[in-house]
Amino acid sequence: MIKEDKKVDNTTTELKNKEIDHIIKKLEEELKISEEKIIQEKNILKKETTAIFNRLNKEMYKSKKFSLEKIMINFLPIFDNIERSLNSVRNNISNDITDKLKEKLDFILHLLNNFLNDFCIKKINETNVPFSPSIHEAMSIHYTNKMESNQIVSIMQPGYILHDTRLLRPAMVVVSQKKN
Repeated sequence: MIKEDKKVDNTTTELKNKEIDHIIKKLEEELKISEEKIIQEKNILKKETTAIFNRLNKEMYKSKKFSLEKIMINFLPIFDNIERSLNSVRNNISNDITDKLKEKLDFILHLLNNFLNDFCIKKINETNVPFSPSIHEAMSIHYTNKMESNQIVSIMQPGYILHDTRLLRPAMVVVSQKKN
């Protein structure tokens, strides 16, 4: 009887050990699946975080790059008036006072042009180039056979572009047209 009890105990112990082994294997599989899910979620979060970071960096760059736009649009008429003043003084009689005024206005224009260059603002004031409605505003037509049609004959008011991509103001131009 003692032998039978031992046999039953051994069989019971073996069954319990098999159950425990089965439970351990099952738990290990679940743990492995959970670890894989955690790694996948971690990778997804990492990608999303990187995407958000990149998007914010782009937005900050654009914001910084074009933050001057509104200020410059309001500043351009001042720049134009200083240029007109200098041209007016250049075309008038020359004397000591006007020469000094020309010198001062030239210096101011030089500083303003440096300012525009420092902030990647380019002036649109070329003549004898094709008319482009994306940067020019046709104010008048000049009929001539000396030029091709749709060429810029003269600039009435220069235009400006910020960072080669954003038009601050179109150039007001006179466009050529062939005589019939």
